[in-house]
Amino acid sequence: MRLLNTNTLKLEEPRGKTRYAILSHVWGDEEASFREINEPHAVNLKGYSKIQYCCAQALEDGLEYAWIDTCCIDKSSSTELSEAINSMYRWYEEAFVCYVYLEDVRSDADPAVEGSQFWRSKWFTRGWTLQELIAPGSVIFFAKDWVEIGSRESLIPAIARITGVDERVLLGTLRLAEVSVAKKMAWASRRETTRVEDRAYSLMGIFRVHMPLIYGEGAHAFTRLQHEIMRTSNDQSIFAWSSSTYDGTESDSLILAPSPDCFYFSASIDRIPPEDFARLFGPTFQDTEYKSHFSMTNSGIQISLPVKIQPTRNGSESSYVAVLAYSDGEGLVGLTLLHRGGSLFQRQQSPRSHIIKVSTPYDEFLARDVFISTEPLVRGYSLPVLPELGHPAITYSLRSVHVQAAQLAHEGFLLRGHRLGQNLRTIEGSGFVWNPAEAGARCSFAYLNPTSGEGFVVTVGGWFGRPCVHIDDYRHGNRIEDVLSPYGRDDSPCCSTHPAWAFKPLRAGKRVTVATRYQGVPHQWVVSVSVGYPRSAGVHRGTKRLPSPHPRDPGPRAKRARPDEMAQISDILQQFLGGS
Repeated sequence: MRLLNTNTLKLEEPRGKTRYAILSHVWGDEEASFREINEPHAVNLKGYSKIQYCCAQALEDGLEYAWIDTCCIDKSSSTELSEAINSMYRWYEEAFVCYVYLEDVRSDADPAVEGSQFWRSKWFTRGWTLQELIAPGSVIFFAKDWVEIGSRESLIPAIARITGVDERVLLGTLRLAEVSVAKKMAWASRRETTRVEDRAYSLMGIFRVHMPLIYGEGAHAFTRLQHEIMRTSNDQSIFAWSSSTYDGTESDSLILAPSPDCFYFSASIDRIPPEDFARLFGPTFQDTEYKSHFSMTNSGIQISLPVKIQPTRNGSESSYVAVLAYSDGEGLVGLTLLHRGGSLFQRQQSPRSHIIKVSTPYDEFLARDVFISTEPLVRGYSLPVLPELGHPAITYSLRSVHVQAAQLAHEGFLLRGHRLGQNLRTIEGSGFVWNPAEAGARCSFAYLNPTSGEGFVVTVGGWFGRPCVHIDDYRHGNRIEDVLSPYGRDDSPCCSTHPAWAFKPLRAGKRVTVATRYQGVPHQWVVSVSVGYPRSAGVHRGTKRLPSPHPRDPGPRAKRARPDEMAQISDILQQFLGGS
């Protein structure tokens, strides 16, 4: 840890523990960096005066050293920057005193007056300054002319109102570890950082977690932060967030929030002791010994919750209310879950909120071990067609299926009809955007070559975040209504066995092939539908090879293949679907 000598204003690395002051401020123009602090021209930079005044104040307080983030970190070194950000909370916590410099506040501004310059200071809106307010043992605020405004303790009524931070935390009478995850996230909501990743990185100290910095990952940094929190904490309030408070895109996972903003209305959520929580639901629940812990996997969360079934508007899905062991001061907090079979559930997506208020009677709830899938409910918007495929494709994700048929038309196959489940979003020329509503949903497309009389029906469905495919016959002369009619029934031969790869021989040695491929992006798969000659060396399927049929041999009908990955997924699904 480098420190500024308050006498010489030179950087030093003192050995052993030493007392130092630390500066909290909002970065401005022409800050003196690590590279510039010892250069002669540094004194001409606008930000240099902060360094001078900070060191002068520290010297007046009897401190030989000071730490300022603009010049004490070599930000050209990614290793040093990562170490510094992971250590930042501890450095503020161990400082003898923290000076908060409010460059936009005059010394005559009254902190007690709501709406004054003090209340409107930019410092209270920045992401990094939350930990700089909470971590130090002593905090003193200074105006733009370095006149002291007051200490954190003397300004607590105003600071608590401005930031939402619990007064007991500011006074040091309530440990940060005793505050719910949702409440701490609420403090961070509506705060801003220059880089989106820093909204997550600036909270690592608040939650006492560490993780590598990956600038460029965008909002995914906040997802990683939540995973780290769950690795070290069983705090269920991490699920108590509301989508109505977030203006950005939806989260990749309905379990985890896409942004701290989603916790804006969670500032009053507090934990209920396990024994008190179990007592609310009567002797039946207490006999099962309530377990507040949960475990996270790459596909979902295993958790024990009191649940009860509730009717849905259309009656097509089983909906459950699950109660968290937390209260918002008015009642218990819960989630709405959609039953997907056995112990498998998905969190219901609501246009307004993901958390609900749970009312009595509580004796209708039963303790149940549930597995909540992290795969989101599908939404209706089109993903871009990936050009590297070299042919039109069905692009499948948990959000939509995008179908294009230009390559099939080039081979003489024209779309003659389609049957889709609910939620057909758009039809543009020969393309379709389909929003599958639930597991088992499917869409079917019939293609016919008028010249050769050959045709086929391609069916694509979704099975808990993975695509599955099927190919069937369609002959010239058959009525399209009769061809597609079977695919509207629940027992239709589509994706019940969940194949991920299939082909069907055509005449002249060609065949239609449907194959799935994971794109390396969460929830995004590509299902390519193409017509052409098979590869002479066979078709690759993982590490195995499927022999290509002889050009004159039509080969077996509707042959299917399942990659090793899909077999593993099926095993996992069977495990969760095996329950009652």
